[in-house]
Amino acid sequence: MELLIERRKPTERAHGLQTLSRRIEVLREFRANMPIQMVSVFLAVAMKPGVRQCDLAEITGLSQSSVSRNIHALGKFDRHGKPGLDLIQQRSGIAGSKSPEIRLTKAGKELAQRLILPR
Repeated sequence: MELLIERRKPTERAHGLQTLSRRIEVLREFRANMPIQMVSVFLAVAMKPGVRQCDLAEITGLSQSSVSRNIHALGKFDRHGKPGLDLIQQRSGIAGSKSPEIRLTKAGKELAQRLILPR
């Protein structure tokens, strides 16, 4: 089976990979060792503001415990009470506190914008 990337012209492949590389560099500038699971949760929240925490496992393909751990790390404080990245915030949704809605903070919106329009 031929990969989709192999069907593209060399210049299209190079352009696409350069674009991806610039976006990865934005994340590395923000936090050099950001795990891909954390990036996945952040991007899911950025693409679907107000997503419920209970839906993120299905959206990202991660376990519920991984989602919870990454939500805490992306929030104001991690699960150990240490400062988090403050990129997302949880708010009680219509289903109550058992299913909080997750949204980007101001810093999260700024990072998402930088990913959309890298320098």
